[in-house]
Amino acid sequence: MVAKSGLTWLTRYAPLQMRVLVAAALLVLTFGSASAVVAFLQVPDDPTAKSGTAQVVAQGVVTLADGDLRWRVAEGTAPAPANASPAITGPGFVIAQSGVVLVENVETGEQQRLPAGEAMLTNAGVEQIRVALGSDIASYRALTIVDMAVAEGDTGTELFSSEPFTGPGARHDLDLLQDALGPGGSFAVPGGALPTLVFIIAGGADVTTESGDVISLGADEALSLPGPLVITAGENGADVAAVYTGPAVPRLAQAAATPASAVRVIATANDAAENASASPVPDAELAVEPDPDSSGDSDADDDGDALTAAQEAELNTDSALADTDEDGLTDGQEALQIGTAPLAADTDGDGVLDGDEVAQGTDPLDGAAGTFLEGGPAILETPAADPEPQEPAGTVGDSDGDGLEDTIELELGTDLADSDTDDDGALDGDEYFILQSGTRNPDTDGDGVLDGTEAANGTDPNDPNSF
Repeated sequence: MVAKSGLTWLTRYAPLQMRVLVAAALLVLTFGSASAVVAFLQVPDDPTAKSGTAQVVAQGVVTLADGDLRWRVAEGTAPAPANASPAITGPGFVIAQSGVVLVENVETGEQQRLPAGEAMLTNAGVEQIRVALGSDIASYRALTIVDMAVAEGDTGTELFSSEPFTGPGARHDLDLLQDALGPGGSFAVPGGALPTLVFIIAGGADVTTESGDVISLGADEALSLPGPLVITAGENGADVAAVYTGPAVPRLAQAAATPASAVRVIATANDAAENASASPVPDAELAVEPDPDSSGDSDADDDGDALTAAQEAELNTDSALADTDEDGLTDGQEALQIGTAPLAADTDGDGVLDGDEVAQGTDPLDGAAGTFLEGGPAILETPAADPEPQEPAGTVGDSDGDGLEDTIELELGTDLADSDTDDDGALDGDEYFILQSGTRNPDTDGDGVLDGTEAANGTDPNDPNSF
């Protein structure tokens, strides 16, 4: 072995902190004072969670309670939009497992689209709706820190629950690391402010603690331990997720501004039931009062729906689309006259679009008033044989006027220029939002009767024994 000088050993092989100190001393000698090199060399107070080939795929600052907390991993299913209901989230992450999951913040309307493998941060106390795009259902995994003093909000089948640990009562950085490890591949996670959560998405891996203990995990299994930890894939490799809790983060005074107030919009059947009134009255009290102080562009009504730009901003409706939810009623009719939700195509959740209910004389705010399937035709007034519904007029964002936005049609693979892609007599939008039948399969249940014919006859297009 070739002998190495003391300086060579220090600069090449000594621990990082020792090398930093030596370099700082040399710079002090060079520049004459320590103050001259303060801005040149700085040692971070906390390590980054990233190591090896693992990547931080989602991160953010969350508020952690000061009581007893625990890690929870749950398997969740995102249904079609018509069947979705809101849930209260905890701090953590959502990882899309199959299909495409669309997550919407009920209060703000902010959305995130998660194809399989993608992830997003969740915060405590946020009401979210998670739905599937482009398929009947999509699945995800929720990795959440649960405050044991409050009722659990995140739903799903629990796969793992950790032992309790004490929360810091502060805002902390949370990092989600993921890695697709080949056989024998590994990465390390440093010790964090809380126990680190390790979850095996697929395959199998061993987790080695600082004391040398080794715990083996298989697919959909998890553990929670103080770091540092080393994760090593088994002979078949492993897809691994780990959540690292970083340092406390102070809130900046200039960032604590109060957000502008927004109108609470009914977005689910449960909300509608709680807010339902009697029958709709054409001259009902305005649901959105005009702003007497509005001026300039805020008074504009670009889409001709009788709502100003300012009112549309409050409602979170599309100021360039007269019928944001594509239910057959303009946003102005819904907000100013009828009282239905301009962002929910079926406010009372009875399976009949708000516009269809108004046309039929039923109450779009009363889930018991509308009729569907057993009660008779609710969508189509067409012959039972070879139904050919009248082609609806297209609108901005819905080229063929079938009640299904162009963006969703691109997800589904349906024809943006054909309101009934599979020619079964049911509009693509009605199949997706109401019937839950295949938009590209004219006979979803394979009973020999077209989906549109079944809807018109009052039978179930998803049940081969109902025709």
